[in-house]
Amino acid sequence: MSDLLLHRRPLTAFVTLALIFLIAPRAGFAAATADKDKDKPHALLAVGVFTADGFALPGVPVSVKRKDERKAKWQGRTDRRGELALRLPAGRGTYEVTTESKEHENQTQTVEAYGEERMDVVFRLTPRRNSREE
Repeated sequence: MSDLLLHRRPLTAFVTLALIFLIAPRAGFAAATADKDKDKPHALLAVGVFTADGFALPGVPVSVKRKDERKAKWQGRTDRRGELALRLPAGRGTYEVTTESKEHENQTQTVEAYGEERMDVVFRLTPRRNSREE
């Protein structure tokens, strides 16, 4: 039995090292890609989504598109504090920021970007009316 354990240890060590060498380069590539995007100039869009009473609304989908385009190019969901931050290209542009909640009335706000600045957008959503209540 002890001979079997002695033979397993080198095999386990070999498999562990092989996995490290296979996985490590990919993780490094992903980190390098993320770092490359960090260095690009950008504008920061900070979105807050709250109820009409001011309570945070987590998990609300938010989409952003250039005003002259049809489809949203940037999307995300609010965190547990009702907040979301998205990087937009630096430079002049007009963007439409839209909430897409099933439980609340959707809203859209237009934002102007002029360079590498932070833009804050706050939504206060009201609950949708149920068609059964009417």
